[in-house]
Amino acid sequence: MKNKINKFIHSKYLLISLIVLLILLVIATGTYAWFTWRSTSNTSLTMNIGKLADVTFNSGNDISTSTLAPVYNYTDGEKTTFSINNKDTTGASLDYNIKLNITSIASELKSSDLKYVLLKDNTIVKEGDFSTMVVGTNTIYSDSISSSGTINFTFYLYIDGNSENNLNMINKSLVGSIVVEAQETSFEIFADYIENTLYNNDNYETITNNGIDYEYNTVNSLMYDNYGSIRYYGANPNNYVYFNCDDYSNQSASTCEIWRILGSFFTPSGGNQVRIIRNNVINNFKWDSLANEGGWPDAGLHHALNYDYINKNSGACSFDSTQTCDFSSTGLKNDATRNAISDFEWLINPITTELISAYPNDIYENEINSGTTTWTGRVGIMYLSDYAYATDLSKCSNVIADYSNSSCSSNNWLKSSSDEWTISNYNNNYEQIYYIGTDGSINTDNFLIEHNFRPTLYLKSEQTFQGGTGTLADPYQLVIR
Repeated sequence: MKNKINKFIHSKYLLISLIVLLILLVIATGTYAWFTWRSTSNTSLTMNIGKLADVTFNSGNDISTSTLAPVYNYTDGEKTTFSINNKDTTGASLDYNIKLNITSIASELKSSDLKYVLLKDNTIVKEGDFSTMVVGTNTIYSDSISSSGTINFTFYLYIDGNSENNLNMINKSLVGSIVVEAQETSFEIFADYIENTLYNNDNYETITNNGIDYEYNTVNSLMYDNYGSIRYYGANPNNYVYFNCDDYSNQSASTCEIWRILGSFFTPSGGNQVRIIRNNVINNFKWDSLANEGGWPDAGLHHALNYDYINKNSGACSFDSTQTCDFSSTGLKNDATRNAISDFEWLINPITTELISAYPNDIYENEINSGTTTWTGRVGIMYLSDYAYATDLSKCSNVIADYSNSSCSSNNWLKSSSDEWTISNYNNNYEQIYYIGTDGSINTDNFLIEHNFRPTLYLKSEQTFQGGTGTLADPYQLVIR
């Protein structure tokens, strides 16, 4: 299938010229550098950025000062204030970006001591420095504004006086502008991107395991499992994604958790949905503290995830007062995150095949065979087949029972440094549950024993994304409101 990544469709944009910085040859006490701003205008300026909004700079389109000195608090730096007003009365919201467009910047000014802070209605929404600024566009903030709303911003620029400044900054220049951009956006469906852009448009290699030929996309570490799903495999594929964020308009490692993409999975209703798993484990939980012996639908961990974890509860579990469910620091943070999760029909047959002779396809066929047990819910944990397929089958030809072999465990991105429950129980024995050992081996244990786990969930089929490359340094960013 052919597909193209949809680009942002910009309605209109306005470049509001703000800054021409020259560092004068003036030295303060110690090694501080002093700045002078040059400005030609200080009148109030209102400009239209599209049919829905105006942006107004309250003190003109420039900042003017002759004494930008090192300060201990950003509020003592130089500032400009502006507002974005959505004039629309039809109920349409307005997406916007605030960017720093750098025309030129001396290498000496790409410094962690030259900093900025952006406030929205007196709350800091972004702060950073110029150490990673590039010539061109640097997006510093994105969000949306509701119909007939106004948002006020303050932008501060300052030299951090809490550390020594480099004398080489003196007499160097920075020229740039602030860009306020309104946009109508069209984002790509995440599952389509994984299938069409990443999997279908690159190099392939056929890998044979247990007599089954698998088509591997070796560039993006994606495999077709022959059952309609596309999965990530290998030691460390680029499948990182921000999720469970405090603020989806400002996604970063400090506002979001890091999750990983298991793949794009075929659904009973047709089409594919993306399933993701938390990157870090949650420690020490009994698979079924009530010993119900009814499999996953009756398991205590199932109830904990779909009630206490989803609602970020703390204290005793809602289903068992003797079990602790403190998800105050690990639970889902807000309704935006909860609303992104799909109710899904999970297939949860027990694993009846003996691992000593089983391969990934054997395990998966156990899970999906006829007469399968199903559970419709929102949050689960990994399948045994997830772990089986996540290894690089071109380097691991072992049966599942031998996955502790270094060629298998070291090339499996789902192996963690601690033991971990799976959703799969052993051969209709609901007391014995499969878990992954610290060495990568597959074992069973009694459901009253505590092991770690990672929440796993399906995103809604219409889930889109807005950027990122999937690396740990640049995870995918989902569009979640």
